[in-house]
Amino acid sequence: MTTTLKSHPIWHNVTQTVEAIDPTAIATQHLQACNAQINGYWDEEDQFYEIIRFSQSPQLEVISSALGVTPNHNGGTPWLNFKYALKIPGSEATIGELSLILNDSLKVIDENWLIDIHSPHVLSQ
Repeated sequence: MTTTLKSHPIWHNVTQTVEAIDPTAIATQHLQACNAQINGYWDEEDQFYEIIRFSQSPQLEVISSALGVTPNHNGGTPWLNFKYALKIPGSEATIGELSLILNDSLKVIDENWLIDIHSPHVLSQ
């Protein structure tokens, strides 16, 4: 007998859990907490920027989510990873991506930004 995860009930449970968490609200709160700016950013060409700001606060669109467990001596530490597209309101322009990793208390434990530094909506110093 072959078992596949595609139709396993775990996916329904994960989907319900992710929807109940409201990942967009978490990212919006994170953006507000950092005043919609990034302090210390290295771009893909190894250029360093002290501060990255946006001409207007970007809209967040969830583009992927992942659930994982990091093995440890207690059996494992669960985490969630949400990846967002950063879009300018009223425009189709995507100015980058934000990835947030959350612990089991839904606190941000890591973040990763990928910013289109050449976008006219990105202000850098």
